[in-house]
Amino acid sequence: MQSLIYKIFTRKYALSLQADALAYLNEIIEQNTLSAAEAAKWLELVADTWAKREAERPLVQLDPLKELVAAVAAGTDNSPAADGTAASANSNNNNNTGGQQASASSDLFSVISAYDIPPWWYDPGKKMFVHPFDSKTEILSSAEAKAALFRQRYDLIRQRVMRNENFMPISFSDQEKDRFYKLSSIDSLQGRDGEHFLLFGMLSQLEEGKLFLEDKAGSIELDFNQMKSKNASVNGLFTESCFVLVDGYVEDAVFVVEEIGLPPPETKERTRAAFPNVNFFGGSPSLRTESQLRAIEVSNDNGIIVLSDVWLDRQETMDALRTLFEGFSHSMPPIAFIFIGDFSSKPFVAGSGGTTKYRDNMTALGQLIGSFPDIARKSHFVFIPGSNDPWGQGALPKPPLAEFFTKRLSSRLSKVTFATNPCHIKYCTHEIVVFREDLLKRIRRNSVLPPTESTEIAKHLVRTIVDQGHLCPLPQRIRPIYWAYDHAMRVYPTPDVLILADRFDSYSVNYEGSQCINPGSFSAGDFSFFMYYPVSRTAQYSKIPKQ
Repeated sequence: MQSLIYKIFTRKYALSLQADALAYLNEIIEQNTLSAAEAAKWLELVADTWAKREAERPLVQLDPLKELVAAVAAGTDNSPAADGTAASANSNNNNNTGGQQASASSDLFSVISAYDIPPWWYDPGKKMFVHPFDSKTEILSSAEAKAALFRQRYDLIRQRVMRNENFMPISFSDQEKDRFYKLSSIDSLQGRDGEHFLLFGMLSQLEEGKLFLEDKAGSIELDFNQMKSKNASVNGLFTESCFVLVDGYVEDAVFVVEEIGLPPPETKERTRAAFPNVNFFGGSPSLRTESQLRAIEVSNDNGIIVLSDVWLDRQETMDALRTLFEGFSHSMPPIAFIFIGDFSSKPFVAGSGGTTKYRDNMTALGQLIGSFPDIARKSHFVFIPGSNDPWGQGALPKPPLAEFFTKRLSSRLSKVTFATNPCHIKYCTHEIVVFREDLLKRIRRNSVLPPTESTEIAKHLVRTIVDQGHLCPLPQRIRPIYWAYDHAMRVYPTPDVLILADRFDSYSVNYEGSQCINPGSFSAGDFSFFMYYPVSRTAQYSKIPKQ
């Protein structure tokens, strides 16, 4: 069996085993009399778990390996344990997971703060993701972090583009074709007037009233007059700081644009296949197998409720929430309630006397939820602040609501998290990204090219966000982002669910396998919300009738 261990750990996962660790794995396989197929399956699980949890430790040592094997045995069915016995688990529990869910809720439902999302950087030389040399991130970072911010956005999107089948050289492509697109760098355009080129770079305004395209090699002014005269299609929302593909030719040191487009997207599956051992999303990997997690999803498909702009200082909002909770009190409670700010109809101003009022409103919500004990005990509650909620300095990511405001509320709930904006939520096999921002208004106001296609504006927005791989592809002067935490704003890989909470009308759009949802404004609208069902991967629009 030692050759099988070597094949899986060393050749597949690039892990080195100490002699005693190798002997330990071999001993467990022999004590449990595993067949070659069973041993390979178990070794695969152990190696994959090590690669995810101990990404910075390629040398497998005995003591941490024993701990990991014990954890794997505790978290999976019929897995060999450290003492040579099979971990006891009734297979019926996979279909009826009431007790299992309660004992391992963090394994099934977890919220990852923006400050805890791993800062992976793409290294074009190594063609792999690495941790930055200075992995310590701080709110007030150095000036180098700002330059790295745009370089990383550029490298991240470019590697995705170069793996697209339309940009791969014919000899390396999986599809039969007679041509492929070739990207040129800006510094290669000198002295080549009249020739056609396809460029990739970032839109910027280096001079007043003039748009330029920048890449890592240089910049060039753009001329859109010919494109406009030919009524060329524009699909997406283009602003400064967006990364784009432009096709055209050079004339008198100006690039005449004939076509412009967003970088091609990539499905989550293709990204995972390219980088199988990189934990982009954050959080600890589950010790359960994917089939076990899917079985849990099927057995508890009670939905996830998403509400935005829940103004707790208005009585009609509290009445609508009571109606909502009463409706679910007669059935199985939902998996989770995601409450997204703003939580007050008026912007919070420190020292204005609104501090106590804001805290009292949160307390009142806790009392309301507490009057439905089944929901308060079984459902997860996630609270994500809006731009008008305390505190924050106006830049993203926004910190969670302070304990001063939420302590009384949290005391009444069994499972509650006060998250950052944005944040990541992991439920079984689902990866959910939540972001509260009036994005559509900001992006349309700063758009440099209006879309020409008659697609709904919401679809243009979703396409722009996913293709850019970034939640807020706006210039820093329009929407500041902490330089060291720009990686927390990435939409890469594409999540299963992307919640873009906006005061624009509600919508649900499926794009590249990602269900993109805007619940709209709960209090300012008609008390509408969305209910997402993980098993069917569908979002259902609902609203509470006004009394």
